[in-house]
Parts: sequence; C-alpha cells; structure tokens
Amino acid sequence: MKPSIQPFGENAVLVSWEAIIDETIHNRVLALERRITEKHPNEVLETVYSYHSLAVYLKQGIPSKSFIPSIETALASLDATKPADKNHLITIPVCYEGKYALDIEDVARYHSISLEEVIRLHSQPIYKVYFLGFLPGFPYLGGLPEVLHTPRRDSPKSRVKKGSVGIGGNQTGIYPMDSPGGWNLIGSSPLAFFDPKRKPPSTIAPGDFIQFEPITQEEYEHTKTLVENGIYLLHKTPYHD
Repeated sequence: MKPSIQPFGENAVLVSWEAIIDETIHNRVLALERRITEKHPNEVLETVYSYHSLAVYLKQGIPSKSFIPSIETALASLDATKPADKNHLITIPVCYEGKYALDIEDVARYHSISLEEVIRLHSQPIYKVYFLGFLPGFPYLGGLPEVLHTPRRDSPKSRVKKGSVGIGGNQTGIYPMDSPGGWNLIGSSPLAFFDPKRKPPSTIAPGDFIQFEPITQEEYEHTKTLVENGIYLLHKTPYHD
C-alpha cells in the first residue's frame, strides 16, 4: 500500500494511494497530514486531502522536489493503523418523512424496497467522515450500504435546503447550507452544521463517525427550536472503530 509521491506544481507535493474508498488508506492520509503539519510548520502553508490523496502546499521559496524527502521520512515512520484520539461518534437526528424527504419514494422505487427499508438501511450503519468539500462543512461519508447506491438525479434541484440528507451514487452526505444539488434527498436534519462565527465552524470533522437517528416531523420541529435558541445538546462521544 505504498503511495506515489510527486511534485504538484512548483511549490506543492501530491501523495496518492490507490484510488478507492478504503478506511485503512484514509487513516494513513490523515496520519501523514498530522505528521507533516506537526513536524514542518515553517515549511507547510496548507494541506488538502481526499479519500486517498494528500496535497501539501509549501510556503513561497520552498521547491516541491526539496520537500519530497521529508514526506518519505514521515511515511517511513508512520503508524496509521488506528485513527486519532480526537475522533468522535456523532448522532445526527434525521426526519425521513413528508416534505423533509422529497426523493425517498424515488429511491425506494429504484431499489424495489419499502420506505421503511430505505430508512432502516440508511440509519443503521456508522459512517466515517472522510473529508469535507463541495460546500464548507459538507461531509463525504463512507459506509453507505450497497443496496442504497442510487445514481444522482438527471435534473439537479436549483435549491436544496440546508440540513438535507442525500444519496448520490455510492455516497451519502448532508447539505450544510442552501445550495443547488443533484443528490436524492431522503431526509433532513434540524441541526446547524456550519457557522463561520463558530470555533470550529463545522459541526463535523474529517475522521469523525456519524450515525443517523430517525425522528418524526414533530421531533424535527422541536429539535429545530432548541437549535435556534442555542440549547440543543449534540450527542457526541469519543469513538474508535
């Protein structure tokens, strides 16, 4: 499982593993990112990672090729078999009913299963947050059951409401803000997932784990009120898979 290391322009290095969604690979991506940023704060400007790659952007005047040996050294001493201690399991309440689940019937028809089965299958797994992208705070999750893999919609919606939970291909995720989107919307959460005034601004962090908890429309409205008044207590506990 040795990655490739190559210059990514004049002042960046790209480290790439096999292009698959794999938890072991992703643990190594996160571990390398931590090691590089801790050991080289005076050289690293920014890091950006995905399911299987890490881009290291260097400060002005530090050539890509000169930094590659530092990455090789970090990789050689890396122990990424376990996730970091800071990982958490976060319970996300989701309403899978009525106006909060605009496309759930389409998903059920596509797979020839009941609405109840869609809800059960979607809320059963513990999903890993691989990275945030597309929108600030948008979590890309691994672990969607194969039976729920559903192609994105042919015609994207011009406005998807924040909190919407969707399925796109082999992935599921949560829209943290109003946005256009082409995923199948099967539910909605009343939580606030991104606030630039908050520290940290995102409720969910890469490396965390989440599980969806089905709630009724009445419970959705009650929880939304608690969130808006700043008195909702997020269920978040330390977790190792």
